[in-house]
Amino acid sequence: MSLTESQKKVLERLNNQVQELSDQLRKKEEEIEEKDRKISELQSRIDEETKMKEELKSRIEEKTRLLDEKEKEIDELKNSIRELEEKNKELEDKIKQLGNWDEKRVEELRVKAERLRKFEEILSDREMKIKELESKINHFEEREKRTREIFERDPKYKIFFIIRDSGSRTFEELSKTLGITMVQLKTYISDLKSQGLIEIKEENVEIAPDFK
Repeated sequence: MSLTESQKKVLERLNNQVQELSDQLRKKEEEIEEKDRKISELQSRIDEETKMKEELKSRIEEKTRLLDEKEKEIDELKNSIRELEEKNKELEDKIKQLGNWDEKRVEELRVKAERLRKFEEILSDREMKIKELESKINHFEEREKRTREIFERDPKYKIFFIIRDSGSRTFEELSKTLGITMVQLKTYISDLKSQGLIEIKEENVEIAPDFK
């Protein structure tokens, strides 16, 4: 059965609409693929930063422990130096009182003075090493600070840091704090939850146990 001109036009218009819808669908699929790719990249970055954070935390704890040990050693060295100084002073006073600078006493004094000099060198070396450790710790802390600043530029990860720093929040509190709609907030929350960064308990959003 042949179509009338009017039916042909209707059919042609429908075909054009179908083609337009197909093009739109294809674009949406491409957009979805691009977003999935970005999400995957962000997840990789989060995993990498999380690993870096754990390594940094472990290093800082180790450096702090070493620093405490070094400070204890320094205190012990300072006490030893004070004791040696007191003994040297006593020896000098005795020598002056006796007025007898015999070779034996002079040698004892020389040995004590040499020991004191060596202790001072050891103390200086330890203090230098402590300064190096403090510099490394400051470097690690600064790197973590810069990493956090980068992630906080994204509203979604800003939610993570807000909850981690100040505790659980309701959806309404987060929406007001960030100045975003509830729809946007729920989208971000859903992404963060799927990444295992947060948990939702009743009406509150909480940090995941692995990131506390």
